[in-house]
Amino acid sequence: MSKKERDDPDDFGGIGFGRMAAVLAIVALGRPWETLKELFGLIRRLGRRVLRLVLAPFRLVALIVWSRTADRRPTFEDHLHGEDRDLS
Repeated sequence: MSKKERDDPDDFGGIGFGRMAAVLAIVALGRPWETLKELFGLIRRLGRRVLRLVLAPFRLVALIVWSRTADRRPTFEDHLHGEDRDLS
């Protein structure tokens, strides 16, 4: 009999991954509605996080463009093209 080491990847608290998966499957099948509810909640949270990560560069570009045009004084070219704005 050989003793398993502590950081053995096939060991989870004294239970192998196969048995752990079987226990989780039995528990999930015992309460299907609660399992689906938690699964959909997890998917929704992950989806929101992924969406935030995907949209981050676009938000950064929009912020940069907005900050450069938000408080811009009229230039001589604006005056030539007839874009008169109030300086209030």
